[in-house]
Amino acid sequence: MTPHQACFPIRRHEAVTLAAVPNAVSLARRLVAEVARHWRLPDELVEGTVLITSELVTNAIKATEAFHQATGTREVGRVKLRLRLNRPSLFTEVWDINPVLPMKRQAGALDTGGRGLGIIECLCVNWSAARCREGGKLVWAEQRFAL
Repeated sequence: MTPHQACFPIRRHEAVTLAAVPNAVSLARRLVAEVARHWRLPDELVEGTVLITSELVTNAIKATEAFHQATGTREVGRVKLRLRLNRPSLFTEVWDINPVLPMKRQAGALDTGGRGLGIIECLCVNWSAARCREGGKLVWAEQRFAL
């Protein structure tokens, strides 16, 4: 008798909650890279997803810090990161507590920030942000890839 091999279906999403601290960005990049490789996504998609994650999580951490400063909250905030696979699209979604929606800016040649949403527009077919009923906002970016 041959042993029965279990066949586990691929999960269609992975999510994690991170402390809203600067080193969460590098952790988020590593997590996303591992999930994307586990899903056997093309290398160029993995690289783009890591960059998108870096930009969105960085923005979420800054927004969380601004919200806590404005409200006088003295706690470490959190951000939520989710990858959602819905072939032929891969969605990167990031939630933070600040309901202020992000706006694309024109960064000058000497500016050290303000290019993140422009980078996301270059890598994605679509992105958007919306306030959540339970508070905060969700920012998402959609990439497409060949099947």
